[in-house]
Amino acid sequence: KSMEKVGALVERQAKINVSKSPPEHPQVKTGRLRASIIHQVTKEGNGIVAEIGTNVVYSKYLEFGTSRHSPYPWLFPSVEQNRDKILETLKGKEFTVA
Repeated sequence: KSMEKVGALVERQAKINVSKSPPEHPQVKTGRLRASIIHQVTKEGNGIVAEIGTNVVYSKYLEFGTSRHSPYPWLFPSVEQNRDKILETLKGKEFTVA
């Protein structure tokens, strides 16, 4: 239950991050990347894992940049921006994803 909340929180923040205006982020043209961001919670061995991502090919080029374009990170900052809420959730303290 806690990992589901963490996944939803980071997914929501990632969608906000890819929707930012220039110069923080390139101009959104179609919204395809934003619409494709999802989270999934699975059991792996003795642990539970929340995966957040997309199947849009250019997402990694946006996150990490290329030889011609600067990076515009959107996924990693989603975790960092919510680090405290994530830790509180995993410790059993409740919060609501708005």
